[in-house]
Amino acid sequence: MNRNIGWKDNKWEEINKINISIIDRGLKFGDGVFETILIRNKKAILLKEHLQRFENNLHLLNYNFQINNQFLEKIINKGIDKLNLNSNEYGSIRINYSRGLNIERSLKVNTVNNVFNPKNLWIEFYLIEIDFNQINVQISETEKRNEFSLLSKCKTFNYAQSIQTLIEANKKNFNDSILLNTQNELCCGTTFNILLKRNNQWLTPRKESGCLQGIMRSKLLDLKLIKEAYLIPDFNKDDILIAINSLSCRQIKIVNDLQFDLDFNTKYFWDLLYK
Repeated sequence: MNRNIGWKDNKWEEINKINISIIDRGLKFGDGVFETILIRNKKAILLKEHLQRFENNLHLLNYNFQINNQFLEKIINKGIDKLNLNSNEYGSIRINYSRGLNIERSLKVNTVNNVFNPKNLWIEFYLIEIDFNQINVQISETEKRNEFSLLSKCKTFNYAQSIQTLIEANKKNFNDSILLNTQNELCCGTTFNILLKRNNQWLTPRKESGCLQGIMRSKLLDLKLIKEAYLIPDFNKDDILIAINSLSCRQIKIVNDLQFDLDFNTKYFWDLLYK
């Protein structure tokens, strides 16, 4: 039986039975915002932080309404119960909100009378395994992260750039890609933030680089375990490079033709963040 489930229009269904209108702006234009949350020990981890970023992203992109967090939390808790995880199993939640239907076949948006519509919301629940595997990455030669764009600050439905850089990497037998910004400053990966250990100090690209301000990255900054820095893609063999997001923590072992010397226990590091 498929344990992955979803909620839409006040109904619970298997994921593959949830229907989205063909004129939904999220489908047609990538005009929507989402959030991905880890389930551990049958709890949504860092839920408050994720919901705050979700709300911030909606405001940045001119949705102009308040989300009822209690409404979302009720659905999330019900979904976790329905997922029926064992104590040693992990899950993930994806909250999706589209700007709605594209009735008039136009890009135009009414941002004045915009109100929250639960029909534009759907939430997905998955059984997952956390990825701690080492990866080899390239620095994308075709795509740059736009550090000036609002879209770089938000998790939107439009992942075309990340998909293209991943295809680019896979064609060269790399697992994933790192993106630079328009000034060739180190920024982020397709779906992850970058952590760099150098001279016994953990660093991460500064927010001005255009990197997505990930929840794990933010927590590490709050705990003063890492510092923001202006970083260029000039690595040393004794650097330790980590790709981290809410669902994975992977050591980057190769960048282009440079192989790093040191190994690092990413599972231990990742577990420390949840103590």
